[in-house]
Amino acid sequence: MGREVKRVPLDFSWPLRQAWEGFLSPDRFQENNCEACTHDAPPTIMDRLFPRPRSGTGNTAAREWVGHFAHMILMLAEEVPEFKNPNTDSARTGSLHPWLASMEYRPHVPPSADIRELTGGLAGRAPRGWGHDAIDRWHATDAIIKAAGLDPETWGICPACGGHGSAEAYEGQRAEAEAWKPSEPPTGEGWQLWETVSEGSPVSPVFATSGELAAWMSDLERGEDWVPPDVAAKFISHGWAPTMIGSSETGVVSEVEAVGMSATDGPLGGDDGT
Repeated sequence: MGREVKRVPLDFSWPLRQAWEGFLSPDRFQENNCEACTHDAPPTIMDRLFPRPRSGTGNTAAREWVGHFAHMILMLAEEVPEFKNPNTDSARTGSLHPWLASMEYRPHVPPSADIRELTGGLAGRAPRGWGHDAIDRWHATDAIIKAAGLDPETWGICPACGGHGSAEAYEGQRAEAEAWKPSEPPTGEGWQLWETVSEGSPVSPVFATSGELAAWMSDLERGEDWVPPDVAAKFISHGWAPTMIGSSETGVVSEVEAVGMSATDGPLGGDDGT
């Protein structure tokens, strides 16, 4: 994961590996689920064992049906006999998906290769690999609605929530949420290592000097996270690194190692490193 050095107060005590609260959208922005467009199937045993929040789709039931059948149409592109995957140069004999095979009234032969011209036209692009993806389904649904002379921006949109899938818990909640911006932790004289791949959280104690942070990073007891002292010092002067870096010379190395091997003094400075 990405690493970053932050200057925080010496008494900064946010829990390690816990996302900083200023990076998380407050719970008060959680809207109420729109029951009018929640088209969940009856709960299964797994739903009861692992309950999850209900979620509105933002669509009327009619649009959900159209989307379902658009998906099935696109699936026909996967059932062409002896279709060769252009990415792997492998081939297979087409066999109908159970959804299609279970249809009582259907042709009893797989679709011919020209079906891919039709699905590509609906999706706005040819199938890739074995078939189409969720983005293609969205485009195909819009294409069907347009073919009926309707506007996909308005037809089939849930009138109760306007397509959001949720309703405001209080007036102005959505505008307040859109105006919200994340905030950085307080700044100070301390030195601390943070990870940046998730919302962002501290992964080291706060140290009074950059040298102490470098010594912690190069402590052999850190196991696989250990880096040589000179690498740690160069990384701290640089201040930031992405998740992983690879090259023909070094291969794939950790973010700290890569920056430490090439970094020049950066903008963080501020103490003598002792």
